[in-house]
Amino acid sequence: MTGKTAALAIYDFDGTMIDGDSIAAYLMFAWRRGCLSLPGLLRAAVCGLLQRLGRLTAERAKGQALRFRQRMTPEAREALDDAFADRLMAKLRPAAVRQMAADCATGRVMVLLSASTDNYMVPLNRRLGFDLLVCTREEDLERAGTNCRGPEKVRRLREALAERGLAADWPQSQAYADSASDGPVLGLVGHPVLVCPGRRTLRKLGKQYPTEDWKR
Repeated sequence: MTGKTAALAIYDFDGTMIDGDSIAAYLMFAWRRGCLSLPGLLRAAVCGLLQRLGRLTAERAKGQALRFRQRMTPEAREALDDAFADRLMAKLRPAAVRQMAADCATGRVMVLLSASTDNYMVPLNRRLGFDLLVCTREEDLERAGTNCRGPEKVRRLREALAERGLAADWPQSQAYADSASDGPVLGLVGHPVLVCPGRRTLRKLGKQYPTEDWKR
């Protein structure tokens, strides 16, 4: 992709390609497989609540939720993440899969841009086959680094494109997202789409962007 100018097809993941939040599903999956204790699961739930109340940053909440992985062997972590990636593949919305195929057929560079963590997004993308994956890095969370969300998504996307010597044709690019926090990404492209937006997102962005229902 070096030196190439191309239109992109940018996909958010949680709430766009699947229903709900993948980190919550990951923790439940780990608990059911015996990798996460019940007290650990409850602590993660409390951290999530504190985040929603503004008492804890997203970085701290995710970092605390994933701390159980530090007690696992590398082989056990890899097995857990691979199994969860298979579970996520089964949860993909059919409409998302159809749209991916349509965008790929146009020759757009396929980008998966997510706040979810790389421990399971990397094996997931091995199955999905996006050209470029940009997501939250687990190692950053351990250092209370930056969650790949909101304006950070734009910064990380531009950085990833520059690293590959790829120039985006923004007017011809498309983006699909469900959250108001994805406004900065949607504002980059000529063809933005709000996917299954909630009421809060509709109030903030519904008049700016077209919407689609991928739950059908």
